[in-house]
Amino acid sequence: MNRNKIARDTVFMTAVQLGLQGMSLLLNIFITRKLGSAAVGTASLIYTFFGFATIISNGNIYLISSRFISEEIGCGGNPNRVFKYAVMFSACMSLIAGTGIFIAGDFIGNILLKNAGTVLPIRIMALSLPMTAFCSCLKGYFNAIRRIVISASSDAVEFVVRAAVIAFLTEFLISAGRMSIFMGIAISIVIGEATGLLMLMVAAVKYRGKYSGSAGISFRHFAFGAVPIILNSILTSVLSSANDALVPLTLKQYGNTTKAALSQFGIFEAIIIPTLFFPSVILCSLSNILVPELSRERGADNANNVKSITEKVFQRTFVFSMFASAVFLCFGNDIGILVGGDAFAGKIIRILSPAVPFIYLEIVLEGILRGMGKHSFSSVNYLAEYTIRISVLLICVPLFGFYGIVASYLASNIICNISRIIMIIKVTGAKFRFRNIILKPLFSLVFSMQFTMLAEKLLKIDRVSKSVNALVFVAVSGILYIFVYKVVVQLEYREKERGRRLNELYQE
Repeated sequence: MNRNKIARDTVFMTAVQLGLQGMSLLLNIFITRKLGSAAVGTASLIYTFFGFATIISNGNIYLISSRFISEEIGCGGNPNRVFKYAVMFSACMSLIAGTGIFIAGDFIGNILLKNAGTVLPIRIMALSLPMTAFCSCLKGYFNAIRRIVISASSDAVEFVVRAAVIAFLTEFLISAGRMSIFMGIAISIVIGEATGLLMLMVAAVKYRGKYSGSAGISFRHFAFGAVPIILNSILTSVLSSANDALVPLTLKQYGNTTKAALSQFGIFEAIIIPTLFFPSVILCSLSNILVPELSRERGADNANNVKSITEKVFQRTFVFSMFASAVFLCFGNDIGILVGGDAFAGKIIRILSPAVPFIYLEIVLEGILRGMGKHSFSSVNYLAEYTIRISVLLICVPLFGFYGIVASYLASNIICNISRIIMIIKVTGAKFRFRNIILKPLFSLVFSMQFTMLAEKLLKIDRVSKSVNALVFVAVSGILYIFVYKVVVQLEYREKERGRRLNELYQE
């Protein structure tokens, strides 16, 4: 395993995803100001529906192809043949699902969504599903052969084109009432997917490797192995869609109007959640890379490498997420206003900040579980997570309003991530060293932030503008945090070495 390659790929994907997250946030702010926060809530529901349709049509073929092709490479087989399995499998699923959604478009639009204007957009998105499935197969292939640059670049091009189209339509057609937001999103999705697919096909001609011989698995084995992943993806998508759909409904039960409920939901989905997840881009990149890397190591029976990777992921995830959580806690109000929200958005960001380490941890833990082939456990755990989340949502939101949503996120993330950690320790043999993972980062964080606050007061930097003060504080405390943490780790390492040498001398 090339650790430098993993590091380079993670850095590149992080840079790309940071750019995409930033543009996504700007796009949401633009749509909010142009059409109102209720329109953003509507748009979030449309994207949820498209994501659900995509999962139904290809069963998360990106993850399936990435994992099985990586395992094939690990055991020295023929990854190209496994890629053909993925294309055949996803083509069958996407054609069946796309046809079904196209035929049921009238029922979905008029009966379920009660909006005749959604029928044509639904059918347009249904026609694009086979293209989306093939695009996902190619991304999974490039991810497995460690051509991360290609799949990440495709994501970037696809998003930029889609964002440009929806921004153009919003500015000139949707805001003028000449096109619905539903149609605008459908058109932008199709054009973006087509552009990304064209780029991937050109790259496939150039970079696809040549392999001979038979694959280590048959198509039947591939199909049966894909079933747990498909069920996991569909279950997650169904529960996520149900959770999203219940948010505005339960807010109405609390006493809000339909417009106010959609407005708050829009702020939560378009402002609060993207803001909280923005720093996690590096972990998302790492999670995507962990799936093929751990699958490859598992295929080659390298248990020690798996254990080592897992322990380092535990440690670095907590180091990073604790600092992000502290920043949201200290500057949540200012961040909420900065990203286009209001005092309400900032308040919710601060309330949710203690859950940030668990939210971020879920990203990498799912990457480890998928890389280790524990999709069945992941499905059961997601079922438990969303059962908790939806139960708290149904009970607390009608009683406490938006704070019930906050309670649902805190309860579900904390409980179910603890169960993920327990399973990963059992499967990989990794050790969850509480002192290394929790106490050392926590001590370093508190020390660095207290020291920075004291220095700001002594140097009177805290008297300048809020934005300058926040930037200086985050930069200085972040650098000091990393330095102090490394010093603490190094001191303990030297102390252990000294104890080991004394013990050896004593035995001699």
